[in-house]
Amino acid sequence: MQTKLLQAAIIAAITVPCFAQDWIGLNYNAATGATSRGAVGINAGEVMTRIDGEELAGWGAQTPGFRTVTSLFYVVQDQNAATPENYDIKLYPEDPLNPGFPQLTAGVVYRAGIAGPTGTGIVALAMTVPPATPGVGDSVPIQGGGDVFVSFAVPAAGWSADGLSFHIVLGYAPSASFTVYDIPGLAQGPTPPPAGAPWNSHGLSFIPPAAISYSGRRNINIDVAHTTSGGRALAITNQTSYVASNNPPPAGWGPAPGTGDMLSGVNPDAVGGNPGRVDDMTMEYYRTGMGTGALVVFLYDLGSFGPEVPVSFFTPGTGMLCLNLLSMQTLGVVINTTLDEAWLVTSFPAPARPLLAGLPVTQQAASLDATGQVHASPCSRQVF
Repeated sequence: MQTKLLQAAIIAAITVPCFAQDWIGLNYNAATGATSRGAVGINAGEVMTRIDGEELAGWGAQTPGFRTVTSLFYVVQDQNAATPENYDIKLYPEDPLNPGFPQLTAGVVYRAGIAGPTGTGIVALAMTVPPATPGVGDSVPIQGGGDVFVSFAVPAAGWSADGLSFHIVLGYAPSASFTVYDIPGLAQGPTPPPAGAPWNSHGLSFIPPAAISYSGRRNINIDVAHTTSGGRALAITNQTSYVASNNPPPAGWGPAPGTGDMLSGVNPDAVGGNPGRVDDMTMEYYRTGMGTGALVVFLYDLGSFGPEVPVSFFTPGTGMLCLNLLSMQTLGVVINTTLDEAWLVTSFPAPARPLLAGLPVTQQAASLDATGQVHASPCSRQVF
């Protein structure tokens, strides 16, 4: 593993064509802790993040049996932008014979030949990238546990003096020089974590033709857009190393409190597994064009997701119902006052916190528009 602290002072937003879509919220209040090529180092290879099918459901479901990505957000960095390089983005489904790992033979090229940063010295670019041709390379089949792997294929480089890398969210501090990191609950193991594995990390590396390996606890700081409403379960923490997750959010973050990353965002520390932690949870909902004054219903259940059923099977609307229809409950109802966005915070009283250990909670939100149509968010699952 090689990581390097973020040194870029310039992060440029790139404007690219996009279509009707909403971001799911995987990087909601997710703070970059480093830039990394994973275990690829000086080699040509692929740096990946796993979107876990047990943590997120009901997204990218416009084609039955597939997950479809309409745009990707991430930050790419070049340690020497005077020597520009190109890279590719690939999508892989989970290997049903090797859970937690991608099936390399079933991957698709989402976009090829993307130009990296240019300029002088270290330069980082915030990228919003749709597929080159919608309908080509933007979908992968749902297999195994339903994981989807977003992979960045980079050329060989003189790392770390030169070469492309990608901003990551760290799940621990590899050394004292790393000051921004998010320590999840004990469902992802103690800190410092053991060697990276599917149960305690979302970051992988692949140097062909060697085996794929997991890096120490992390995820690439990405977000995914799809064609229906966005929404993500968030974890509110009191970490001084990860103030983006605090309540209230610091200036420049929010407006909802909590992080949607793949660390505390999916494994909040509500029981104090890390001394002093008293995490709470938020469900955040977003729909472009919702405006304000819309009714938004927040639902929850315990356990795993239910079958994915189109909202339109029951009533006019968009999105998928993915909680268990026979056991889900209403957590709350909100009339939104923030443009296109609503959220509901659930705080846990101190006497109840010991009872939360290991508890799996699933959440979903849906809004009602002026025409009576229902628009459902994806479903999120958190394990305390």
